[in-house]
Amino acid sequence: MTPVTGTDDLPDRVAPEVPATVFVTGAYGFIGRALVSRLRDLGSQVSGVDLRPGDDPAIAVGSTTDPDGWAHRLHGVEAIVNTAAIVSNVASHDDAWATNVLGARRVIEAGVAAGVPRLLHLSSIMAYGFDYPDGVDETFPIRVNGYSYTDSRVNSEAVVLAAHACGEVDATIVRPGDVIGPGSIWVGQPIAMSRKRQMILPAHGNGVFTPVYVDNLVDAILLALSTRASSGQVFTITDGYAVPCRDYFGRLATMAGGTMTTLPTPVALGLSRTVGALLRGMGRNSELTSATVLMLTRRGVYSTEKARRLLGYEPRVTYEQAMSLIETWARQEGLI
Repeated sequence: MTPVTGTDDLPDRVAPEVPATVFVTGAYGFIGRALVSRLRDLGSQVSGVDLRPGDDPAIAVGSTTDPDGWAHRLHGVEAIVNTAAIVSNVASHDDAWATNVLGARRVIEAGVAAGVPRLLHLSSIMAYGFDYPDGVDETFPIRVNGYSYTDSRVNSEAVVLAAHACGEVDATIVRPGDVIGPGSIWVGQPIAMSRKRQMILPAHGNGVFTPVYVDNLVDAILLALSTRASSGQVFTITDGYAVPCRDYFGRLATMAGGTMTTLPTPVALGLSRTVGALLRGMGRNSELTSATVLMLTRRGVYSTEKARRLLGYEPRVTYEQAMSLIETWARQEGLI
């Protein structure tokens, strides 16, 4: 995957004093790769693990659910950042729980055994579910809703906070918004779907999309790692605004010369069940599910006041800049 580039002419990024040694799970993922690169730019010695093999000798091949093959690499590490997760509305409850919940616990156990004092765990705004008050912040109770991704995110947070409460590890949780940027699932899949005339938005496209550009998210992670005030805390990280789904996905469709259809939610739900099941039955990878449709009917905005106050977080890449960077990358990759 092409690294995130093109932001050198924007305002200076944050450059806090980061831990000297950091271990990143999901190190070859979209967020993990950007984080590893930035940590190394700041002088940190970074190692990690990913399910996929790669060409970085510091990144082991393995699963967070079975640390035996990589746990020895944690000795001398000052902080673990757990980005590894199944990010899918198609995954079964068992699979999502195994990776997102049990995997988080196994990472904690391996870190405790190696004497790693610090853990930063990536969750998601999906922990709030699909129905929450406008301006929701970290004081609002999260809850399971029967969908595998949301439920696994809620339960993973419980595992991490329990470990912090009993003194196993000094932990922080970051809940990213809808993470966009070159290589994001929120870019490649919508572009491909719009070109195939499969891009359907419920609620007539009036649901809200809450972006966080990947570089902005990485900056927030670094601030949380370097700030004592983040200990035991949960932070929602977005770019501080929301846009109608018809705007964000419509821009991608226009870039790609594709189409986007807006429908009433009940119709979109019915189509998602039928078409999604048909595509998956044909062996195609499709995230068309009821959960995906309901994600796109969200109406509230998430507060980032806590991150701004305790971490000094200020998103650097604006929406217009993000969309320009995405379009440039998509053209370079031949996606549009």
